[in-house]
Amino acid sequence: MRVCISFRWRLFWALGNTGNAFSFPLHAPISAGVQGATALICIEMRIMMNKLLVGTAAIALFASPALAAPIGVTVGGYYNSMFYNVDSDSAVDYKSSSLQEDAEIIFKGKGVSNSGLEYGFQVQLEAATKDDQIDEHYIYIKGDFGKVEIGAENSSAFKSQVTAPKFLGWKTYDNNFETWSKVAKYEKPLHDNYSADANKVNYYSPRVNGVQFVYSITPSNQNSGGTGVGSGANNLLVESGADKSYDDVIAMGLNYNGTLGGMKVAASYTTEKGDYSAVAGTVDGEHEEKAYGLSLSSGDFTIGGHKFESDEATATNPGNDWDITVVGVSYKLSSATTIGFSLQQQEDDKTGATGNDDTDITVIGGSTKIGSGATFTYSYEMVESDNPSKGDTNFIGAGLLLKF
Repeated sequence: MRVCISFRWRLFWALGNTGNAFSFPLHAPISAGVQGATALICIEMRIMMNKLLVGTAAIALFASPALAAPIGVTVGGYYNSMFYNVDSDSAVDYKSSSLQEDAEIIFKGKGVSNSGLEYGFQVQLEAATKDDQIDEHYIYIKGDFGKVEIGAENSSAFKSQVTAPKFLGWKTYDNNFETWSKVAKYEKPLHDNYSADANKVNYYSPRVNGVQFVYSITPSNQNSGGTGVGSGANNLLVESGADKSYDDVIAMGLNYNGTLGGMKVAASYTTEKGDYSAVAGTVDGEHEEKAYGLSLSSGDFTIGGHKFESDEATATNPGNDWDITVVGVSYKLSSATTIGFSLQQQEDDKTGATGNDDTDITVIGGSTKIGSGATFTYSYEMVESDNPSKGDTNFIGAGLLLKF
């Protein structure tokens, strides 16, 4: 797979008070007509980034073996339960009452060496499982060089996305209950489609003036979920070894956290790309997705949103070209209560399709803390589909979110 950064960075290094600076271009993706030196530069850049990431991980693992104390382990997690009244125009006759839940028990370990090097692990146990009983699980090393994660975890691009604000206690646009995808064509506007939580290496640089660089390499998502010993996940991977799989997935991005004129500002640009195989043994082409996010907070108000785009159509395999926009506003009524609304527009320009199922989603609601770790949530969610067989669906919900 070719991995050439499709945008330019400009780095400025202040040298005392001289104002000297330098810059370098990272060239656009290689096309069939590009030859010789340009191709070699792009290939060497990819090799250099991957070697740098692996080298950083190795240095972190062996640089400081002296231990200050045993690894401490904590147990936490969440339990989110909602009751919905459902009113749908869909051709499917959905019941008017629906109970939904999403829960995980999370085990965390942390240790610190005498030199200050931090290391640890995280294992997430699904308490309301659908597929894998053990979800994300990984080890990490953290120091002056940044942070390296190794294992079955979402990509650093996914974890660095700046998104619309939360006001229900969880990521409203995420729809982990998967209720929206039942009544309309719906795509999560997040980088969890290509590498998912397959085994990978994530890198997060130290922040410099609020700016952080992130990078991830995932050999394949054939064993998404990173299932362990005895399941085949630790066997050698095969090139294009599974149907509907992604190989050589690269994720990267820049994000910023800081203040501007007394206002909290967060912004991000992230991208993820990989070679797609519709059928094992063949490569249809490269799929790519990118996202832009911005969040502004002043006093009790937060306004923000993100735009998510994907290019998944190839010459041999028609696919989705998503264009998703999410905006939202949250307002803190009191120390206990937050209210807000969000609007989401999903446009699907699917290649080879006679009709595209666009979806609009409106969410209005809030959350109120009723005790330590306990939050009462309430929402109205309207899902509008262009597909006549699906129509519009209204959800009115109330529930309890527990965090421990």
